[in-house]
Amino acid sequence: MPVQYKLQKKRNPARRDDPAKWYAVPKTGTPMKEKVMTRMATESTTVEDVELVASAKLISKQIYNQLIQGKRVKIPYLGTFRISFGSDGVEDIRDFHTGLIRNVKMVFTPDPDLRASVMKDIQFENAGVDDDGVYYGSLENYKQVKGITDKPGGGTTTPGGGEEEESPDPIV
Repeated sequence: MPVQYKLQKKRNPARRDDPAKWYAVPKTGTPMKEKVMTRMATESTTVEDVELVASAKLISKQIYNQLIQGKRVKIPYLGTFRISFGSDGVEDIRDFHTGLIRNVKMVFTPDPDLRASVMKDIQFENAGVDDDGVYYGSLENYKQVKGITDKPGGGTTTPGGGEEEESPDPIV
């Protein structure tokens, strides 16, 4: 199944006066329930789903213990966890204190083989348009409501020389 995205109009925060542009943003769904995920992961194996949950809890505890000690944590076939942060600078080393540390993050880097296989196989599918809080179920619905027609050469044209007309009822 392809990864779904929706189109969303956004302004460049560094150039607020520039017109907004359309960007693809991931359309994420609700995560799979824990029991469903563990059952699927252990299907056709001798591992019980409760054993997988117990193992995940144990590995999570070890990730925590290692990270708070400042260590990287490599999980085979999955990836590496590490802590990252920035800090404000000081001119005199004697003025530095931990209160200047900011933007603390836990960073996950996927295993190279896992990443490569996902990147090789990933496909994308348009799942609609989000225009100023109004969601249109497909790009075609958005074009229909806005009166946008395709013109030869792949571009689009809008009625009235490029201005979009408002429609009271979006098709969702």
